[in-house]
Amino acid sequence: MSETAESPTLSTLTTYIATEASDADCDRILAVMKERRKALRQQAAAAIVVGLDVEVVNIKPAALKGHRGTVKEIDGRSATVKFTAESTRELRHARSRQIFVPAGVTELEMDGIPLVCLRRV
Repeated sequence: MSETAESPTLSTLTTYIATEASDADCDRILAVMKERRKALRQQAAAAIVVGLDVEVVNIKPAALKGHRGTVKEIDGRSATVKFTAESTRELRHARSRQIFVPAGVTELEMDGIPLVCLRRV
């Protein structure tokens, strides 16, 4: 964040929030932050392409979080991800009722993973 007459530094902003912001100010700041995070997730989702190595973030079931794989297909706002052998092994033993990894499968492919839940690695 660069400092100009219209743009305070992050330090100035955080000091203002910590020492001067009212309840109404905090509500507005939280609303703006929520919108900004949404925009950042959408930007990141737009950068997801077939063949990209990704990590799953912010998703339910939580057992998928942190696992890595490669995007195999994109269908609208979701993707099919082929998980690495390591992630597949971990998912097999995740004790999640929502994730089933059949015996013998070494690299699980899962479709329907929202693009906003994938991050480039």
